[in-house]
Amino acid sequence: MAAAAAMTALVQAPPALAYDYMALGFGTMPCRYWLSDLRHEGEGNSWILGWWTGLDSRNDNHWVGSRTDGNGIILAVKHECQKQPDMLLMNVIDGVFKKMANPDK
Repeated sequence: MAAAAAMTALVQAPPALAYDYMALGFGTMPCRYWLSDLRHEGEGNSWILGWWTGLDSRNDNHWVGSRTDGNGIILAVKHECQKQPDMLLMNVIDGVFKKMANPDK
């Protein structure tokens, strides 16, 4: 009887949230990791630009960040990371991307 009740609860449970992407690598680390060592800088910078490119390709406006260059994007991310060192690098990149995509907000 208990097994039937448990099975009914499983069938009626709401579906789990699903993400439409999987992130791997350097960006899944906190900002403090990227900022902790100059040896990490190059790997983090490459990851930032790759993640940015992916965000840009999925955005209606494929030119977010076009008023600067790769170094400008990296510096903007670094500025935010210094303020929020415990945030994941990918989340900080997302925030900077949104700010550049909607500068009036």
